[in-house]
Amino acid sequence: MAWEWGDGAGLIGGVAGVAGVLVAWASLSKAKEANKTAKQGLELSRKANEIADAAKDLSDQANALSREANQESVTSNELAHEANRIALGANRLAQEANDLFHQQERRGVEIHDVHWDGDWVRAGVYRLRNDGTHTAYDVSATVTVDDEQKRVTSPQLGGGEHLTFEFPIARRQYAIEQRERQEREERLRSSRFPPSVVPVNFHSIEKRVYWKTELGNPKEHIDSHNMSGLGDFD
Repeated sequence: MAWEWGDGAGLIGGVAGVAGVLVAWASLSKAKEANKTAKQGLELSRKANEIADAAKDLSDQANALSREANQESVTSNELAHEANRIALGANRLAQEANDLFHQQERRGVEIHDVHWDGDWVRAGVYRLRNDGTHTAYDVSATVTVDDEQKRVTSPQLGGGEHLTFEFPIARRQYAIEQRERQEREERLRSSRFPPSVVPVNFHSIEKRVYWKTELGNPKEHIDSHNMSGLGDFD
């Protein structure tokens, strides 16, 4: 039986068809595997995204906690500085109280020799003298002669030093009294019957002195005389 070209073509066509089926089946299998792999990739990508989101949340929480911790640290430092400031203030007050206590203790046993004496040195000029041996500090002295008042201050006045007060009214009054005395004496010399009592002019003199000792103890001296003269300088 002779081989015919048509039979060969049919055989080749059959073989090609089988091969096509095999290729198609293999391609389908690969496609399934590719789809499966793609699905797995999508799942992994989803899980990766979830993990990334979770990591972001944790990072945000960590950042928030870090900021809170920093704020707490700043607050703690501020409180520490405030506590140190209060402690320094308390120590300073304690030292001042201790110094004040010792100062008061020294003041209680301080020896202070200051005495005040005053007199007229010339008409209308009154001198107030520290007759003691110690220095008077922050001196404020007021002398009043009748209704005329004068005040003198000095940062310090040592023993033997003095303050000077000018009294213009007292100076004029002294001149009047001197003329009256001279006239009275002349009348007495010319009179055959001199009076048994000679009138005398009296004036009030008040001294008020305020000062401090070397350690700061406040002192005062007040005296007054209602039967004082305005001096005698003849």
